[in-house]
Amino acid sequence: MTKRYEAGSVIPDFDFIAPWGGEKKFYAGDNEKNEKNGTKKVLFFLRYYGCRTTQLELRDIAADCDKFHERGAQVYVVLQSAAETIRAQLREEDIAFEIICDPEGSLYRLFDIGYLHLGHFLRGIPSGTPPRPKKFEEKLEKRLALATELGITHGVYEGNEQQLPAVFVVDENRKAIFVHYSQDIVDIPEADDLLKYL
Repeated sequence: MTKRYEAGSVIPDFDFIAPWGGEKKFYAGDNEKNEKNGTKKVLFFLRYYGCRTTQLELRDIAADCDKFHERGAQVYVVLQSAAETIRAQLREEDIAFEIICDPEGSLYRLFDIGYLHLGHFLRGIPSGTPPRPKKFEEKLEKRLALATELGITHGVYEGNEQQLPAVFVVDENRKAIFVHYSQDIVDIPEADDLLKYL
């Protein structure tokens, strides 16, 4: 049975599939993208590549990647997408972080990352659905407007549509020094907040 990690928890090693390079281990040495960037790790769990808000987050992470690398941190992004989906959308040389493909959701379960209430994805919130907090509703509207402005369209649906994100910062001793389990799909810490832990 899994349990949620918290600051001070040891984050276990795990195998993962990368879109390029096949099966890897999280702690098994440095990979090509991170070989000169130290041993601290920033681990983002997002949804799936086709999700418009996820595409925006990937864009933001790419823009901030140098800041993380300058602090000696490796950056990883877990997606519910299959490796083929990622390879069809991105080129390896265009991204400065490692993508972890988890279409079966095994890592989301290992880290006990929850789900958003189904009612928040349906028109006309069903009776009994807890309301989406206003701050997240407003942020979601802004993010979707930005996606539209940038010409970002929804792609292939993958994984669990209600999957929530999470973010972990892990130190050199494999201990979590920051843990954030998101309450909403747009509840993701800003880079400047994460940099404080590096």
